[in-house]
Amino acid sequence: MAGSTTGTSAPAGGLIDTVRSFLAGWVAVAKTRVEIASAEIEEQREWLQFIMLLAVAAAFCLSLGVILLTLFVVVLVWDTAARLPVLGAFAAIYLIAGIALALVFRQRLKAKPRIFSTTAAELGKDYQSLQPRTP
Repeated sequence: MAGSTTGTSAPAGGLIDTVRSFLAGWVAVAKTRVEIASAEIEEQREWLQFIMLLAVAAAFCLSLGVILLTLFVVVLVWDTAARLPVLGAFAAIYLIAGIALALVFRQRLKAKPRIFSTTAAELGKDYQSLQPRTP
């Protein structure tokens, strides 16, 4: 009788261990996917911060360039040659910087990485590995 109770408890313990092992594997897979998603969210946040910084810098440079270009035209009418090259140079510098930043901003917006692309790829791999194999 003692042998039969030991024999019945071993398979039950084996089944529980198997279920625990199975669940531990799934928890590990889920943990990895959540970590990947978290990393992608962080990348998207950093990308958005960079894009916002570019937008603010471009708006500042373009605004300042327009103001200085206006002053340049006004001073040009006054016919004071000493101020013209300086104001013209500043206007050109800020306008060129603003246009360059705006172009970089537009290019970065077009090349925006797709959010959760790595997570989706890994989940696709997981799905494929769980599909029954056909001989």
